[in-house]
Amino acid sequence: MLRPSFRFSSKVRLAIATAFAAAMIGTTVAQQPPAVTKLVFLGTAAGPPLRLDRSEPAALLVVDGRPYLIDCGIGTMRRMLESGIASETIQTIFFTHLHADHDLGMADVMANDFFQLNLTGSTQSISVYGPPHTKELVDAAFHYISVGFQPFVLEPGAIRAGLVNGQLKSPFVAHDIQHDGLIYQDDKIRVIAAENSHYALMSAEDRQHMKSYSYRIETPHGTIVFTGDTGPSEAVTRLANGADVLVAEAQDLIEASQFVQRVAERNHWPPQRAAGMMAHMRQEHLDLPEVGKMAAAAQVKSVVLYHYDPTDPAAYVAAIKKRFSGPVFASADRDEYCLDAAAGTTGPRLAKCNSPSASPVGTPKSLR
Repeated sequence: MLRPSFRFSSKVRLAIATAFAAAMIGTTVAQQPPAVTKLVFLGTAAGPPLRLDRSEPAALLVVDGRPYLIDCGIGTMRRMLESGIASETIQTIFFTHLHADHDLGMADVMANDFFQLNLTGSTQSISVYGPPHTKELVDAAFHYISVGFQPFVLEPGAIRAGLVNGQLKSPFVAHDIQHDGLIYQDDKIRVIAAENSHYALMSAEDRQHMKSYSYRIETPHGTIVFTGDTGPSEAVTRLANGADVLVAEAQDLIEASQFVQRVAERNHWPPQRAAGMMAHMRQEHLDLPEVGKMAAAAQVKSVVLYHYDPTDPAAYVAAIKKRFSGPVFASADRDEYCLDAAAGTTGPRLAKCNSPSASPVGTPKSLR
């Protein structure tokens, strides 16, 4: 059969080429991450103990599509999977301190990262920053996951890319932070650390090698300060000065006291142990009025609460607003907040992101 031949005029060919190019450019622009800083809360509970509806503390800071992880409590990897976040795309991780509720989820994340990177034969490294003993934690976690991966080495076509002298090579590079001040900088963020008062009841000798840090993270769209766990602290207040967002731990001291009393009675604690736990709650954590006081003194623009398990989140917000006049948000797991420099008339504005947190952040769609 003879097929008819079609010849387009030069004008038609030019129009088709122009339309095709415009479509391709539009696709490229659509795939570029927006110029925005996003906060994704992967875990918002204080711990231990573990809770059913909230994972332990972990937050993802996404700057122009690039993700950074702050803390990694139990449940972090599950929340990433639920949100469609590819954990191996996170190349920089920060720990505020090394209490179990902030770091025991690290092994899950490392296992997923190692497996995914090995599948593609990637040689990228993942940097982990934290207080003294961070390297010890990361090395121990990699040794732990290696026990489960090592048998694959003996199978044909399995884990091969990471082998060095018959042993699995870790892609994780740990950095112990030994001082306040600038501890990290790249083309997207600057991170400034300040030792806080979470270990205030430790002896002076123990505090020489046990550190708890708060972080000020400066982005092109605004500044976010993570208190981590801390009690009232002039150092943290200074660190937060003028920040656009204060991500603050929070507790209701009355609820905390009732919790300690229940645990003490159930487990027959001596009075000294119960008193020690209450001293920890009073001096090494932030009560609601203290959060409001810190936010007002530092003149931050907004507050997001986490590291808590409120019976009534609205009551927590109301308590903060008695001392702080700016916006206050009570976060839940998988909540997403966007800091848009162009949104506010007096500076960057924090708001719930338009896209639902359940949408995939996949490879990584939610990191766009």
